[in-house]
Amino acid sequence: MEMIIVVVLIGILATVGAVGYRKTVEQARQKEARSMLRLIQHAEEVRRLEMNTYVACADTAACNTALHLDLPAGDWAYSVTASGNASFCAQALSANFGNFSINNGTADPTANGCS
Repeated sequence: MEMIIVVVLIGILATVGAVGYRKTVEQARQKEARSMLRLIQHAEEVRRLEMNTYVACADTAACNTALHLDLPAGDWAYSVTASGNASFCAQALSANFGNFSINNGTADPTANGCS
């Protein structure tokens, strides 16, 4: 009888731990995306100062090349839409962790895509 109680308690603790772990992983991945979007934003501002224009890129590899970055491939797909030297919107898209975007007029990424 005591053995069954111990097994049940271990099962409950494992379930609670797994849920907490998943939530922590999700928060870490979201922080990674926000950080990379700020990096893209700074790179776009440098590009505009040097070339008087923002650059658009369709995917992570193109953004790495165009902005001289090293964005990680994996959970997030990064892209940028740009309108010459007027504006840009960078976004991070993930099927598992949500969507975030930042543009030249915002200080922090928001939880939505570019509109």
